[in-house]
Amino acid sequence: MKASATELNKQPGKYINHALTEPVVIERSGQPVAVMLSFELFTRLEDAYWGELAALSDQEKSVGKKASLQFLQSDE
Repeated sequence: MKASATELNKQPGKYINHALTEPVVIERSGQPVAVMLSFELFTRLEDAYWGELAALSDQEKSVGKKASLQFLQSDE
């Protein structure tokens, strides 16, 4: 569903109710600027995002304890 920022301002409850079942794309001057979605969907997306980052970091080679300590003690 799409809504202009003006429509959202006039009838926020309507769009909040829609956001419980599907994302609402908010437009300003006909251009998408934000998305309103349910908290449940937000948490699922956030969990998936962080899970993907964790999986990617597991694939990276560790620099090791000594290199990490040297980096932390450097001025950079």
